[in-house]
Amino acid sequence: MEQATAKLGAEVVDKILAAAIADPDTMCRIADDISPPTEPVHDYIADVDTRCALLEELRPFCYNQEIMLNATVFAAFMIAPIPEIRNFLQTVRNFSRPALVVRGILGLAADAIRAYIPKESRAPVAAATPSAAVPTVILDEPGMPVPSGLVTRSGFSDQVKDRDGHVCVFSGMRDPQAAHIFPFATSEKKKFAALNELLTALWGPEKSMAWRRNFEDAGITQSAKNGISMNHQIRFWFDNARFALKPLRETPEGIVVQWHWLKKSILKPLTYISLDDNNNNNILHQAGVMDQSWGNNLAHRESGVRIQTGQTFLLRADEAEDKPSWDLLQMQWDLLRVAAICGAADVTDDYYDYEHLDERGYDEAVAAKQRAILVEFEASDRGAPPFCYGCIPPP
Repeated sequence: MEQATAKLGAEVVDKILAAAIADPDTMCRIADDISPPTEPVHDYIADVDTRCALLEELRPFCYNQEIMLNATVFAAFMIAPIPEIRNFLQTVRNFSRPALVVRGILGLAADAIRAYIPKESRAPVAAATPSAAVPTVILDEPGMPVPSGLVTRSGFSDQVKDRDGHVCVFSGMRDPQAAHIFPFATSEKKKFAALNELLTALWGPEKSMAWRRNFEDAGITQSAKNGISMNHQIRFWFDNARFALKPLRETPEGIVVQWHWLKKSILKPLTYISLDDNNNNNILHQAGVMDQSWGNNLAHRESGVRIQTGQTFLLRADEAEDKPSWDLLQMQWDLLRVAAICGAADVTDDYYDYEHLDERGYDEAVAAKQRAILVEFEASDRGAPPFCYGCIPPP
């Protein structure tokens, strides 16, 4: 008791004792559940200064043609591999009409993230028209597998839950759902074109082709390789980009992944991101990602122990062919972060249906949040009290 008091403080120890007396069963469950191991966590956006500098290199191509970047392109630049972003920028510079490439990537990025985070429309809408192409490798590779309609969702669910022992691999709760790592709606409807082009442009042809071989193969997407057992709430958060799993390593027993809570964005995918030097909102202020902390903890294990950023989990598989796909896990780690930064999980599918590219560029609700964040940042810089979010001045 003396050691506990010395380490935790008398007040904390008293609270623990009071909780144990009030609800001994719950406290015993918590005591019996050892928290998952943790490993070091990196910044929310790695190498952020370099990434912002690379985004700034689009400035001359945008200003000459009065082009405004959108939040989805910003998010992709914050996550894609830096060497591949540099290769893309070189492609833009070498192209005879660079503005066409920039315009193409704007619509392409939005269409790609729309496909990866499918959200039902409020009303039926026509199919989206493919965006202008970005110069890339030929994607119609001979022999590329095509999804088959013969694989059933129920068969997929049984495979995943049987492998995972019919418990959520993160919370330990029973009666889980089988969550798709690569979205079922996207593979079912074969909405691959924009996704393939964006990945090739900003992740490079080698990585994009490796991922494509997985997500276009129904033998993979409708097998246990594309599934993880999650309880209903965790499955909802996964589908809505509230957390992402970083694949760390493969072991003989399975794959070790690291949990990261993502932030709820102030942006929407088509929101303008200004590169104007005279704009007192710099790029990170506009996106609401000035600090490098991760998102808030929302879930807990069956015992009540919180699931936190940095904790690691083993996705077990007795047979090698049942292991979750490393490539699909890598892809979700990157694209869920892109979706979180640009706010793709917070809009429905019909949000993207616009007549003109700039129709969704300005959103007053987003602009109000941007102003509030800037005022709070400036106030904290001066040591002033925190800003009141309910008192946002007009522009």
